[in-house]
Amino acid sequence: MSTASIARNPQPVSNSSTNSFDLLILGAGWTYTFLMPQLHHHKISYQATTRDGRRIPGLAKGTVPFTFDPASDDVAPYHTLPSAGIVLIVFPLKGRGQSTRLVEMYNKVHKEEAGRRRWIQLGSTGVWKGEGWLDRHSPVDMSSERAVAEEELLALVGKNACILNLAGLWGGERNPRNWVSRVAKTKADVKGKGALHLVHGEDVARAIVGCLEEWEGVGAGRWIVCDLRTWDWWDLILGWEGGTKDARLGEGSNPEYGKWVLELMEEQEVRALPRGRELLGRCLDGREFWKKVGIVPRRTLLQ
Repeated sequence: MSTASIARNPQPVSNSSTNSFDLLILGAGWTYTFLMPQLHHHKISYQATTRDGRRIPGLAKGTVPFTFDPASDDVAPYHTLPSAGIVLIVFPLKGRGQSTRLVEMYNKVHKEEAGRRRWIQLGSTGVWKGEGWLDRHSPVDMSSERAVAEEELLALVGKNACILNLAGLWGGERNPRNWVSRVAKTKADVKGKGALHLVHGEDVARAIVGCLEEWEGVGAGRWIVCDLRTWDWWDLILGWEGGTKDARLGEGSNPEYGKWVLELMEEQEVRALPRGRELLGRCLDGREFWKKVGIVPRRTLLQ
């Protein structure tokens, strides 16, 4: 871990008895299960919050109870939070004012590093709309409340803010095979499915640590974080669902899926899968982020 990139704590352990940490995680949930091993490996001290302050693996003393109330001016909840050089916001901030309130209330209580404190917001690649290739420089959809809050954070703290817009999250209990019956219940639904972009939880965690190590390259930026692949929904559906049921199939499996894909291939003169990019609609180019942090995603196959 580069000392130029992160203000190190004298005791780089997650359950330090001090009240100051390298990283504060606001919202320890699914992402935390993948992030915790990375933080231990890189000896980054951290604390995390949950709504109820429950115990979770990796934090011997439990989490800090905290609920963000965007309408409240009460600083009392922020006094329960430890000081940290970097704050990772896992839960979504929406619309105007929420980013400003969170940053200003936290900095009001923890003044010692307010001017140098860094902020990472986890977002969604859903803020990009349109067809064809899109990258991090493409205009975001400002009708999205999440995009509004993210832009506010970038404007508020400038080079000390980093937005990681994540593709579809998978890993652990999140199995993309189980999504098919939720997103495509009919042949018409399948027909409308084009590209799918994903990122595994392990690579989300590596991306976060990569930001800490290479902040000079990623600060004041919005980034697409994906597995560098564009998946074809038809190809995945055919591979997972096929024509007969077996143990590999996801929840709500339907043998009609394979038949529908074949019919659609005939109707649209698709000779083989995956389809070409020109038929997939919106495709995301996430190369720039991984180049900046100097690593590549590990989990690029659906297993």
